[in-house]
Amino acid sequence: MERSRFELDPEGDTILVLRHPKTEQPVWEPKDERGKQERRNHLFRQRLFGSIVMSDSDIESEHFDDENTHAPSPEPIAPKIESSVPRDSEEAHDDNGELEEIHFRLSSRHLALASPVFKKMLNGSWKESARALDRSKNGSGKARAPLQLGFDSQVRFELTAQDWDDEVFLILMNIIHGRNALVPLSSDLTTLVKMSVLVDYYQCQEVTQVIVGLWIDRLSDKLPRSYHPECVIWMFVSWVFSRGKIFEKMTKVAIRTSVGGLGIIHLPLPPMLLTFMEQKRDQFVDKIFKMLGDLVKDLCQNRCGCRIKKCSNLLLGALMSGINRIELFQEYSAEEVRNKLLSLADLDHYPYPCTLRQFFEPAIQPLWEALGGLKLEEYKGAQKRKFADVS
Repeated sequence: MERSRFELDPEGDTILVLRHPKTEQPVWEPKDERGKQERRNHLFRQRLFGSIVMSDSDIESEHFDDENTHAPSPEPIAPKIESSVPRDSEEAHDDNGELEEIHFRLSSRHLALASPVFKKMLNGSWKESARALDRSKNGSGKARAPLQLGFDSQVRFELTAQDWDDEVFLILMNIIHGRNALVPLSSDLTTLVKMSVLVDYYQCQEVTQVIVGLWIDRLSDKLPRSYHPECVIWMFVSWVFSRGKIFEKMTKVAIRTSVGGLGIIHLPLPPMLLTFMEQKRDQFVDKIFKMLGDLVKDLCQNRCGCRIKKCSNLLLGALMSGINRIELFQEYSAEEVRNKLLSLADLDHYPYPCTLRQFFEPAIQPLWEALGGLKLEEYKGAQKRKFADVS
């Protein structure tokens, strides 16, 4: 954006200075949790099976981490959140050491009606705000030209922001000031997530829900089916704009298909959501491992199948061999764990009616069906929601 000054309200009483505008919006990056996941699975394998299903390489590395091996129980892998929301105390400069700024002339009334955050700023309770006449009395000790330079004396308030994408910020200001002819009716996913971060920060869902709702409706027909940055974006967008169906679908995808944890999420999703998603995934895998352990014990004691000892022994051997072959205790998503178990081949020319699949499927299927996404209403109470769920 080449212009450095925008008058959204020519008679506006507020100047907002956007410092260090930037276009990049970090979303998500994978985090290598392989070591933690493998140690976790190693503990379960030892607890449930002892050494009977351990390969030679596993036995050699059995004491690779005595401290973790003797832990009472494996800990869930916690997601890491690194919010990309700018911090108030930072001031960023360009390569020449000059402060990059874009000035917006705005209406304090429009800002206060649209956003409780802007309302607090205008009341002077936030660091980003200052009354124009009081700027020289802030005691900062920094000599600085008045922000309202070039504007008339009607200016009463000076606000600052930083690090937002200037084009998306201008769209938000146009929406807040009712300049709908200047607001696009569609957007790409990158613009949508940047707008969602702004809306979440300034808490202005109500004034943006119609326009952004159009964007969401036009983009949501191609939701991702595996866990990657687009899935994270849709989780955040649906959280901010209370799109319950999309939120449930995307959290379901994340829980079922994420490998080794949810990674590093830069969008300001509530940590409790991410932790609960990790826990749901871990609980599913834990129950699968327990089911396998119980099946091994039952086969060893001839408590399942057609109760013919030879049948139980053959099935036990097939199970042990299959577990090692599919490397079940490595780092996999919940979906991969399920599919690998169901893919275990039965014995060729097996003379007995029992199969491994008949033991797996009835136990796995209910667990899999229960491994769904999160219900938005369970985390956003009706009394706290700012507008109806339109999904």
